[in-house]
Amino acid sequence: MSEEKKITFMLPDQHKEASVSDTSSEKYLEFLPDELTDLVNSFDGFELDTIELHVTGALDSGGATKLFVDFSGEAGMKFTLKKKEEKKD
Repeated sequence: MSEEKKITFMLPDQHKEASVSDTSSEKYLEFLPDELTDLVNSFDGFELDTIELHVTGALDSGGATKLFVDFSGEAGMKFTLKKKEEKKD
């Protein structure tokens, strides 16, 4: 039975001058997929429509994959929310 891999989004810490060439974890903030769910759920009346994820690099360390997202150039993360449709009875 294969073990499920953990995926972490690594966002650069604006105060520590992170760059994709320096993947030391202390220069990045970890953003877990579960935190995305919590963020979306905090917008009452909305649901997640699309995610655009532009990754500048990736690091596979055993059971975890770290996807590095940068603030410059074409890299970045964009979440689009849409209003929840009211269910008709």
